[in-house]
Amino acid sequence: MIVKKPYILESIIKETDNVNLYRFRAQDHAPLDFTPGMFAMLYYRDQATGEEVGRAYSIASEPGVDYLDFIIELVHGKLTSKLELAKEGDIYYISAPYGQFKFDTSLGSKFLFLAGGTGIAPFLSMLKYAAKNAVDADIVVIDSVKYPSSIIAKQDLDALQALEKPKIRCIITVTRPQPGDGWTGATGHIDANMLAKYVPDLAERVCYACGPLGFTKAMKDLLLSLGMPTQRIKTEMWGEE
Repeated sequence: MIVKKPYILESIIKETDNVNLYRFRAQDHAPLDFTPGMFAMLYYRDQATGEEVGRAYSIASEPGVDYLDFIIELVHGKLTSKLELAKEGDIYYISAPYGQFKFDTSLGSKFLFLAGGTGIAPFLSMLKYAAKNAVDADIVVIDSVKYPSSIIAKQDLDALQALEKPKIRCIITVTRPQPGDGWTGATGHIDANMLAKYVPDLAERVCYACGPLGFTKAMKDLLLSLGMPTQRIKTEMWGEE
């Protein structure tokens, strides 16, 4: 039986032109225990008709708190069209947790996280968990975005990199740099040359990839082509709504 609990929309933070971070706090203030990387089902219920629409979203917040953060691209879908009009205090329903995309420190102490767009969400959960618990790990994050204005949660990523434990290094690569955008960081799609430059010890790492279907499939194929064993590659993806 699926249990859907009421959550109050506490805040909406605009991350980019079409991506918001939504924080939902449990109406009963009960914390949710889950393994970082898992997802939740978010539901909107029309109070007049009783009609309900739902969609899966990776949890971006850490376990053990009484709120859930979701990083959502507003694509004018059945649920996102409701979220576009959402306001603080609205009631939504959530069932969680689900999924096998889990941060597993038993697999090793060196990790590579490959994120595409809003695929950074589960990695934020993993990184916040690792920071909160001072996990002894070495984590490289490569975050692929279209434009500098598409970077999500940059302040969080900058703060996490300042920690002594875990050791976190984040590389943001812009795939569509524009003249005059001021970007001086990495550019281009994640490929073998980029991994060789930023992750020379790739063979020692457990690799996670999350993002749209095309991105995640390309990352898995890339890692396999470089000799990474299938059991050391974890993926989470979604298609078009």
